[in-house]
Amino acid sequence: METLDALERAYAMCAAALDRVNEANRDDPTACEDWTLGMLAGHVVGTASAFSQVLAGGQTPARARVVGNEATSARLRADAAAGIAGWKRDGALAREYDRVIELDEGVLIPPIPLPGEMLLAINLLDIGVHAHDLARAVGAPQLADDDGVAYATLSAAELILQPGIRELAGFGPERPPSSDPSPSERLLAFVGR
Repeated sequence: METLDALERAYAMCAAALDRVNEANRDDPTACEDWTLGMLAGHVVGTASAFSQVLAGGQTPARARVVGNEATSARLRADAAAGIAGWKRDGALAREYDRVIELDEGVLIPPIPLPGEMLLAINLLDIGVHAHDLARAVGAPQLADDDGVAYATLSAAELILQPGIRELAGFGPERPPSSDPSPSERLLAFVGR
């Protein structure tokens, strides 16, 4: 599966999980250390918004955070569609990007100039893993059960999460997968979930 196709499907999985986020479960815990479901929703929607701004030529660094009731599946769908369209523009993958998105902790990504293909892999890694985090947090892990997306996200993770980067990117140490793991289980074990 192509990275861009996997990203589009990962966004759809996140949106399906966000359809189940409400005021009653917004404070529930997630697999992301110290993040509630509402905080994770804000990060995912904010990431989609930031990438869509960057790819539309907006001011950088774009802030990857949306708070409160603004972190909706409708907003995610709109920002994801704009981001996917941006990645499909001529030159988007060949262009070099440097510190164009500001994460929650003031960390700028990418920290060094990278080609668009690498930034696309970072986009997929974040959204592909958080699709699983959201789906599990809302009690519907089947929403993120897509072997093609899991394989593509695992490939992105193996490319990006080199020694020293894993911790900076907020991923735990790799865990051994269960015997005969599904693609999703392999991905989650690799990123320490």
